[in-house]
Amino acid sequence: MPAAAPTILATSIGFNRAGTPWQPGPIFRYAFDLAGASTEPRLCLLATAGGDQELTIERCSAAFAGSGIRVSHLALFDKPNVPDVAAHLHAQDVIWVDRGSLVNLLAVWRAHGLDAILRGCWRAGVVLAGESAGSLCWFAGATTDSFGPVRGLRDGLGFLPYANAVHYAERRALFQQLVGDGSLPTGYATDAGAGLHYEGTTLVAAIADRRNAGAYRVERQPDGSVNEEPLQVTRLRR
Repeated sequence: MPAAAPTILATSIGFNRAGTPWQPGPIFRYAFDLAGASTEPRLCLLATAGGDQELTIERCSAAFAGSGIRVSHLALFDKPNVPDVAAHLHAQDVIWVDRGSLVNLLAVWRAHGLDAILRGCWRAGVVLAGESAGSLCWFAGATTDSFGPVRGLRDGLGFLPYANAVHYAERRALFQQLVGDGSLPTGYATDAGAGLHYEGTTLVAAIADRRNAGAYRVERQPDGSVNEEPLQVTRLRR
């Protein structure tokens, strides 16, 4: 069954990468439940932002070994690893986008037409989810360190008509400055360990996999000042 509505999970959550194998966080079960995939869910990893590194792909697959989850990946370097990219992605329950360079991810996806394919998947009920760059990509704008120093970017996919900031503890001042001067639209931000759940373009929940991880709405006021509103966060069960 597809998700009940077009669904995006834009997070600063994912795998616990401290050991080997990696441990999937509770965000994955949350995503499978939203996709209506209670048994043998299909998960496709997109590791484009990290250059489709083999180690990332291998460790993602190993993290779900023996779980019944059917893991695949779509690699675009140096050419697609599946014969029909659109068909493969539409057949998934959840598409998970890993962290890395937001700018490189957007450029490669657009060159391969993935922006349009992923929009079709989203509308069809495939849950789109990801961490860091895999969170930022779905929005109209973001803060990113893809160029080195952190700066604003207003060239996201625009599925969600807001700005987004991850690593908010380090990027709060810049994000608020960019929203305040109009460089970025009203947006949402997450601390490490938190995420945002959207149905269509509506935020329906803020979630976290650890204590004290916050999520925030950041909005420009008529006088040019900025209001930061902490959101109520639901802790995910492990």
